[in-house]
Amino acid sequence: MMRRFAWLVSVLLVAAACSYESSGTTTTSLALVDEEPVASTPTEIVAEDQRSEGSSVVVSSLTLPAAGWVVARLDSGGSPGEVIGISELISKGTITDVPVPFLIPVVDNTTVHLTVHIDMDGDGEFLYEPPDSFIDVVATTAGGEPATTTVTITLLPPLGPASALLDPQVSDGTSVVLAGGLLPAPGFLAVHANDGGEPGALLGVSELFPAGEVGAVTVLLAEPLAGTGTLFAVAWVDRDEDGTFTPGPEGDEMAVTADGLLAAASALVTVIRREPAALVVEDQVVADGKFVISTLEAPGPGFIEILTNVAGGPGVRLGAVLVDAGAVDDLEIPLPAGVDGGDRLWLRLWVDFDQSGSLTAADLRALTELGGDPIEESFVVSIG
Repeated sequence: MMRRFAWLVSVLLVAAACSYESSGTTTTSLALVDEEPVASTPTEIVAEDQRSEGSSVVVSSLTLPAAGWVVARLDSGGSPGEVIGISELISKGTITDVPVPFLIPVVDNTTVHLTVHIDMDGDGEFLYEPPDSFIDVVATTAGGEPATTTVTITLLPPLGPASALLDPQVSDGTSVVLAGGLLPAPGFLAVHANDGGEPGALLGVSELFPAGEVGAVTVLLAEPLAGTGTLFAVAWVDRDEDGTFTPGPEGDEMAVTADGLLAAASALVTVIRREPAALVVEDQVVADGKFVISTLEAPGPGFIEILTNVAGGPGVRLGAVLVDAGAVDDLEIPLPAGVDGGDRLWLRLWVDFDQSGSLTAADLRALTELGGDPIEESFVVSIG
């Protein structure tokens, strides 16, 4: 009797585990429910050929059905080869501009395969080491193809090592002489204003130089300097390689030294202007050994040079008189010895550019205005 009861209980248990519908009554069995598998499709990856410093690549757009990574591999005969970079773990969804840093920067223009892998075990650690381990599998597109794409990386011109040299100097405000520098790639040397001890507004830029050492170069300024002050020389690299100076995120960039610092130098530039200047003198009778300049305007300390007349133009220098900056009327100047009645004398106005107190080859002619004519006048002397 006990054996029959045991058999009946086992039959009832088997029946209870089944599901059926009879006479309007539904019976549901108990069942174990498996976890939902991690999706690896549909995945979409879009990346374009790009210019890079060789330390990373950027994926334009990425759509993931589950968390995963973008893995960069070198090209090996048209197929993905050695892994050179891996992104951070990326969440499910669509994201743009995904950086993939490289383990070691590439040093030449390179073809790179970008493949999407899914975090199948959800541990946040990338593991895909064929043929031993295929845990974090390659994702697939909606069409069932591997989610991968290929891009070509063209290396940007290097930013270093570079240098720019600038010595203290005297300028007329229209240009600055740079002592030279070093460029790691074709580029420029530029003059910048001082902004709190750092290079500020761009004031002028040189022509394009090839990579290598650059000698002394005179840089013309877009606007004349307002006065004496500290300026900066900065080395720039022609990053967009268009041969023209186009600073900005998509254009040219400031170069750096071997230590990664800005390739710049600063120095005091003393400004001595050559303009505006004026000199008015008339034919006159000299009775007391002095002639008179009716009006004189000097932009800075300088000299009035007195010359003979030769074929209707300035000839031999007879002397030079030191004058102060500013405007003055009826300025008396000693008449050089040997001048006879009826002689024509020429006057030139110079700026003491080298600040020596003597008229030298380093001094510059005073100008009527910026870019104007040098001051030069003549008059006829009569002896009274």
